[in-house]
Amino acid sequence: MNYDSNCKYTRPKDNDFDKWLIEFDLAYTNYCNTVEYIENAYYESRDMKDVFIRIDQRNYYHYVFHNMPQGMNQIKKIAVFCYWMLKYRPLRCKFRPKTNFEKNDEKAKSDYDNAHALFTERFCLQLLDNMSWYYLGKGIDISEPNMRELEYVLRHADVGKEALTMIFDILVDTSAYHA
Repeated sequence: MNYDSNCKYTRPKDNDFDKWLIEFDLAYTNYCNTVEYIENAYYESRDMKDVFIRIDQRNYYHYVFHNMPQGMNQIKKIAVFCYWMLKYRPLRCKFRPKTNFEKNDEKAKSDYDNAHALFTERFCLQLLDNMSWYYLGKGIDISEPNMRELEYVLRHADVGKEALTMIFDILVDTSAYHA
């Protein structure tokens, strides 16, 4: 962290944004490769810059007001990142047209529609799962019905940063307990 000793927030340098954007781009590309319906995917760089600033500001808040020299832990950073991703919705994608099978089969139609409607929410949950794998060697431990409920909440409820941080912490802690 490169915070001012006078407790004044300073915006990250452009090369910090470039590093963050490279990491984000890799995670986003990996996610898009898991969604079979995508024809084209991209994101708004300007919005991503705003997201990164918000994360850095929140990290600074933890540094100053919670006396945490290291700032937030990685799970909290992912939660704040996901909060702003859900708020700004900078991810864009074009889905390929539905196949005849997807038009006529209810489950296939539902899978396609959910992949489209929950695109950002599922990206956020995949980031959390990847972080859990990285730190615990195990993904988040959540049942399929609870995952669907969580996707619904992320899509339709007004979940705050603190609540999302707590949800993510609980999911990772529970997964660690079951490891």
